[in-house]
Amino acid sequence: MHSTEWDSTKVIAHTKTDREELCGKLKIPDNIYDPIFALTTSLVSAQELGDTSACWVLYNELRTFCDQQSEAGIVHPFLWETLADFTRDDRIAIDLYKKALTCATSPAAGCYLASIYLALAERHQLVGESSLALDYALRADDEAKVIDDFNLRRQVSEFLLELGMHRRMDGPK
Repeated sequence: MHSTEWDSTKVIAHTKTDREELCGKLKIPDNIYDPIFALTTSLVSAQELGDTSACWVLYNELRTFCDQQSEAGIVHPFLWETLADFTRDDRIAIDLYKKALTCATSPAAGCYLASIYLALAERHQLVGESSLALDYALRADDEAKVIDDFNLRRQVSEFLLELGMHRRMDGPK
């Protein structure tokens, strides 16, 4: 993911897929899924139209929605991972992904863990923290090995290969 542009393919994967299939048995309640789907779909559309003002308004609505859910005691990794996916500032996104990790404590949360760890690896790589990127990528790989999401497993493997290539080109660390 590039820090100045949302990765609409990742976001749409989070939102368009049948919520029952997103992460196995950890169902996303309708009162979380439906508003996030609407906001993220609008965000992607605004981005594609180049409407920066609308993007920021919609992002702030998404952030407010997530904060309200948190204040109401609703804990679900989907909230914070999705918000992090739309966060342009890598450091802020890293903090949001870490918050998502604290919500992914259910035994059924393996898919979330793999996805969040991969996103953390990507963001740490973007800010030049290769060691942390590798650590999170290896965690993502461990989680991805035990889930049925072959696309996510492929993404983790590709990232590890890419990270390995960069590390070889930069020399030993």
